[in-house]
Amino acid sequence: MAAMNFVSELKPFKNMWKIQVKIIRLWKQYSAAGGETIEMVFVDARGDKIAGTVKRELVGQFNRVLQEGDTKVIINFSVTNSGGSYRPSKHPFKIVFLPTTRVRICEDLPNNLTGLNPVNFGDVLNGVLDDDYLVDVIGQIVEVTQMEIVSVNGKDTQKISVELRNEDDERLPLVLWGKFAEDVSNAIQLRSEQSIVCVLRFGKIKVWKEDRSISNAYNVSNVSLNPQIDEVQAFMSLLPRDDLALAIVDPKSNAVVPTVKERDDFFRHTPRKTISQVLESKQVEKCIVMASIGAIDSDMGWYYLSCKVCAKKVLTVPNDIEDGDEFNVSGHNYYCVKCKDKNPQLLPRYKLHLVVLDSTNDTKFLLFDNLAMQLLHKPCLELTGPVTDEDPDMLPPILQDLVGKTLLFKIGIERENYLYKHPTYKVLKIMSNIGVINEFDAIGSPTESQNTFGGTYSALSDAPEGSLMLHGGSSQSDKTGDLTPAKRMRSPIINLEDAFDQNSVTRSAGTVKIKQEKNEKSG
Repeated sequence: MAAMNFVSELKPFKNMWKIQVKIIRLWKQYSAAGGETIEMVFVDARGDKIAGTVKRELVGQFNRVLQEGDTKVIINFSVTNSGGSYRPSKHPFKIVFLPTTRVRICEDLPNNLTGLNPVNFGDVLNGVLDDDYLVDVIGQIVEVTQMEIVSVNGKDTQKISVELRNEDDERLPLVLWGKFAEDVSNAIQLRSEQSIVCVLRFGKIKVWKEDRSISNAYNVSNVSLNPQIDEVQAFMSLLPRDDLALAIVDPKSNAVVPTVKERDDFFRHTPRKTISQVLESKQVEKCIVMASIGAIDSDMGWYYLSCKVCAKKVLTVPNDIEDGDEFNVSGHNYYCVKCKDKNPQLLPRYKLHLVVLDSTNDTKFLLFDNLAMQLLHKPCLELTGPVTDEDPDMLPPILQDLVGKTLLFKIGIERENYLYKHPTYKVLKIMSNIGVINEFDAIGSPTESQNTFGGTYSALSDAPEGSLMLHGGSSQSDKTGDLTPAKRMRSPIINLEDAFDQNSVTRSAGTVKIKQEKNEKSG
């Protein structure tokens, strides 16, 4: 029987994971793009949390077997980047259910395993906490407004403002909307003389000018008053013994705030940007970035298994073996969704997640198969040999040799990048000719050049899979000049290794150290 994994071990390089988790939060969410999905937060026996998603087409398959509060064994699922605002877990990845995911009944995890992790009021008010993440709050209600009815997006919605205090008598503003506002208003009216302790799960940090407060997040949050849990009992025992009376005040009036030659493509027809400018972009666009490769993110794997016929990524399918009342998983097969083939011919293809840096910042670029072959001049199969699993070994030396190289990248900035803060940008073309790179560098600041050049030095990406798919065909790899670092005409990155140490890439045996780029011109 396959060993159980912990949430902290989950990484995207494979799907065959097996975890025992409690569903501490479950809600359904609708969006015009994704339809209705099931969203969850899981916690394991160690108390580590991770978010999970069941996409629209699989809701009917899993709807009845997933209930908030249940403990389940979940087998064979995708692990992808967790991005966007208002994330319910600080885990860098999230779980996405597959058609071949298995959900099994198991022994319950302890009742007191709630995943509750209250934040410090001062950290919220001082701006120490990242407001991209949802937080838990425990506080005694010491001040409350009368419930208001306000118009939000054309709908009348209840609103109530509350002030909480903690054991150090610090105060934190809390604004509740909808049903939660009603619940608090009712609890205030029905209170006797006892204190009311509010527990907000997965609340969002709101910033208006310089003021910070907490609010419930639509569908995600949960509010309970005086719940019988250990954390609340411990909190109440630490409150000041001053018998502070609850104050009901008037609400403040707050308005609801509401075909081109390749070289020409790099020099004339596509704007150039620094990495900082890419990160600041708020629109769908393409741009050219000159950057050095700082590392290969091995946590994400460096290849994927595809169907030899259609080139799409294949799904893993666990082999279920019934053993009495239990189901064990012994090995797995593969399935091609496009070809509907239960025994597809497998072909490994490159999928490189590059950590790239320039003198302004760092980020990640995603490089698919034919662009990687343009750099490496070897098919992925030559490096992997025949493979039957997604577990990557240590990075091959030829991949490690990419570290420290400077290239021109044409990338696409998609809505996922600026709206949901997806941390990776897909590479559309690359330029590795040293003469062209030096000429590009000599132009200076990232502005559009009026020079005209000829020649072809890049290839289009076929991008067979991934969440940032762009439409476009593959092309044959063109021969390029030697792959050598470009001489920098402006301020160079003084120490790539120091810069990379500040990145969030997980340090593992498979993540290579960064080599210092030589500041000399190659011939």
